[in-house]
Amino acid sequence: MIIVHTPAGGPVEQHDFRSVRTAEASRITSLLTEKASWQEVKQQLSDEHPDVMRCVAFVLKCRAEPELRMADFDPVVEELAVRLDHREVEEWAEVAAGLIVTYKGPPERLAAELSPILDQAADADHARGVIDRLMAGKFPPAPEATPDSSNPTPEASTSSEPSISGSSPTSSTSTDDSSTS
Repeated sequence: MIIVHTPAGGPVEQHDFRSVRTAEASRITSLLTEKASWQEVKQQLSDEHPDVMRCVAFVLKCRAEPELRMADFDPVVEELAVRLDHREVEEWAEVAAGLIVTYKGPPERLAAELSPILDQAADADHARGVIDRLMAGKFPPAPEATPDSSNPTPEASTSSEPSISGSSPTSSTSTDDSSTS
């Protein structure tokens, strides 16, 4: 996940949530007025909780501006947003590719069904390239993403909200702490 800060009159800043270090994670959880576990922080960030977006952006911004104080970083809520990083867009595409196999509509409609990812991605150009690969059939589906008989239409997987669904690539990869070893 990428936290995008678009301040009025200033340059757009992007903060990569995957780069949070352990000490920074501790600082983030301690800065929240309602104490939260790290798992809760990740879920609330997916849900674009304003306090969580602010705390994560603040802590990551402190890397470049160590003198910055929390009281001095109070952006307008609309200036902060959570977007999908490259890996999350690729994971979304693997799921979509598995469902596109059964798609029966015209290509123009499919492109329209896939286009909401452009607004959800931190890098719209990358997302556009992923859509192009999907449309060309050059994106392999995820092994577990094969459509089941209860929901064979691609519309369900190409909704405009892949980052907030409990079964979305963002949610499932961002909160998985289990080990296979």
